[in-house]
Amino acid sequence: MKLKLNSSITDIVINRAALEQVLINLITNAIKYNDKKNVEIVIGLAASTTHYEFYVQDNGLGIALEHQENIFDIFEVLGNEDRFGMKGNGIGLATVKKLIENSGGSLKAESEQTKGAKFIFTF
Repeated sequence: MKLKLNSSITDIVINRAALEQVLINLITNAIKYNDKKNVEIVIGLAASTTHYEFYVQDNGLGIALEHQENIFDIFEVLGNEDRFGMKGNGIGLATVKKLIENSGGSLKAESEQTKGAKFIFTF
């Protein structure tokens, strides 16, 4: 597995528990739902005067355009088994969305099927 941090920012002031939970979920999903032999994940961070913008991008299966909005709905499962043969429960991304929105941020997914997914969020 290859994990890369794409940022020059060294210090941030943020709700650490919320950010940790978001990153744990997105990185775990990037690993579990990846069909490639070599999993690659890039985490990016930029800052403005009002917020931080993060992204987590992977080289996995990707998400079809028609599912990119509803994947954040509670209990929404696309039906794919993960690389370990387990089926998701549809709670993780809904939790991520709630944590981000409760912190005043936003979340969206960008993806092309078979070319990975990119989750962009602000805090």
